[in-house]
Amino acid sequence: MNIKDLLKEDSIILNEHSSNKEEVIDTLIDKHFECHHITDKEKFKQAIMAREKLSSTGVGHMIAIPHAQNETVKYPSLVAMVDKDGVDFDSLDKTPVKLIFMIAVPKVGGTNHLEILAELSQILMDDKIIKNLINAQTPKHFIDILTSKLDIKNNKQENNKFDVVAVTACPTGIAHTYMAAKSLEETALKMGVSIKVETNGASGVKNKLTKKDIEHAKAVIIAADKKVEMTRFSNKNIIQVPVAEGIHEPQNLIEQAMNYNEEERLQKDKKKVEKSYKKIKNIYNHFMNGVSRLIPILMIYGIISQIMIMLGIDQSYYIYNDAELGWFMNLNLENIPWLAIMFSGCLFSAFIAESISEVPGFTVALFSSFIYMNHNLGIIGMIVIGFVSGYLVLGLKKLFSYIPELMDSLVPNYLLPLSGFAIMTIILTILPQRAIDYQYQDQILVLSPILLIIIGFVLGAMMSIDMGGPINKIAYSIGIIGILLKRFDFMTAVMVAGMIPPIVIWLSIMVYPQLFNEKEKSGKWRCLVRGLCFVSEEAIPYMINDKRGIHFPCIIASGIAGSLSMFFGCSQMFPHGGIATLPFITRPHFFVISIFASTLIGMSFVLLIKKNTNNS
Repeated sequence: MNIKDLLKEDSIILNEHSSNKEEVIDTLIDKHFECHHITDKEKFKQAIMAREKLSSTGVGHMIAIPHAQNETVKYPSLVAMVDKDGVDFDSLDKTPVKLIFMIAVPKVGGTNHLEILAELSQILMDDKIIKNLINAQTPKHFIDILTSKLDIKNNKQENNKFDVVAVTACPTGIAHTYMAAKSLEETALKMGVSIKVETNGASGVKNKLTKKDIEHAKAVIIAADKKVEMTRFSNKNIIQVPVAEGIHEPQNLIEQAMNYNEEERLQKDKKKVEKSYKKIKNIYNHFMNGVSRLIPILMIYGIISQIMIMLGIDQSYYIYNDAELGWFMNLNLENIPWLAIMFSGCLFSAFIAESISEVPGFTVALFSSFIYMNHNLGIIGMIVIGFVSGYLVLGLKKLFSYIPELMDSLVPNYLLPLSGFAIMTIILTILPQRAIDYQYQDQILVLSPILLIIIGFVLGAMMSIDMGGPINKIAYSIGIIGILLKRFDFMTAVMVAGMIPPIVIWLSIMVYPQLFNEKEKSGKWRCLVRGLCFVSEEAIPYMINDKRGIHFPCIIASGIAGSLSMFFGCSQMFPHGGIATLPFITRPHFFVISIFASTLIGMSFVLLIKKNTNNS
């Protein structure tokens, strides 16, 4: 969905001042109605205000993007307004808003509003564009400024002849995916290299590579930490790296792609050591696919569980008969969180298998783990079942490739799942019971305070060491597994540690701005807002540019935050959310204390090291 197709000259309001937030919203809704985007102003306003009650859409940096999905909207549409005097919009950075966009999407519009938001956000990251939009003289001038970068991108894509093509993807598909894409695109532009980047994000595949794109390209860059469709790149030179390298080393990757030749292709045969690394990397990617697919499930589980605790509802997680699943017939509200956490283990197993061998693998792993769910199979066992099922189905696929073509249609939906499930049932039946039983629900690991502090520090430091790389992802995965094992404090330590780096940078700039350049200072409020939301990627450019003065202090501060959170016993049953989930965190006052204390320590280290560096 293209902003240029949505925003028209008659839907832009320039140089109009409003006295308050509601007046701004009324003005923009009137414009939507005037342009025939909506049929009922009152109903649409109710939807807009309901969204504002969740949290202000004043995103900071003088920008607000109110939005809503509603049955009164005819088709996806956008209106814009400039208020040079500024208006209080309850923005997260407390600054007056001068540039407002209102998005309207039909009730059945799916993720259209997310697509528009994503495109707007990328364009509005440029301070120069924001300034020029506020000073636009005519609606046409406003549209030209807003779509200037878009025009360049679209003109490039129409040619279908790119020097390099790339795919970026990460398990959550929220930040790293798009940061890597933006980094590759901007670096390629500076180098004079034409590039097209496909993103596999939370809202699906965007900017998908076509057959012509791939055929013309000299090489393919895959910067991903999860499974990517690779069959389309057969006979192409492929550079496969973690998504973090797409963010940190775009120039190196593009240079490799441009200089790729047949001699390098032949040298691949001599590098047998790398094969083992790739196998390990594949296992890591399959595991992370399971983690990423499990995140939204655990979010719902955690929120429901915490609400039930707050309402004083007794959560009888484990009231069932060891010998049979009769408890399922008497399911009630109190059993739902327990049921969710038990099925999460089965789904984790199935998602891992799906990454290895697609839908047949998912089916075999799901039903194999179901069978042993009532035998108290632990999370490690579930992970093992996922990998064994996935690779078993992969082997069966090769075996069934020899059957007559006439029977091909029976393979994916009948022969593969049925034979795979039969073999897994035999394996799990003959396996000694003690090898698969794990009574984790009654054996919550008790740790000493010293061990809690050490574990918290290690997890916290891991979150900041490579910021989106494998070490960061491993720490996050440990937090996820902690939820499944009822060690909810692990996830809290991971989350608070991930929040710290951008907050430390924000506070350092606020306290001593002289130590930072203008570009660094311009991003301070984005650091604060995104840090509080547990989106730590805003800190990456600062940490790359100054490893000694910023990266090292942030690692220490994140470690301290993790230690304090574990020591104080802060815990949560969900894998994301940042400060927005504070009401659902146990001992929330200590969670806030952990943020304050570690931020102050981190800031002190930043200022001390940067001062000494500047004086030397």
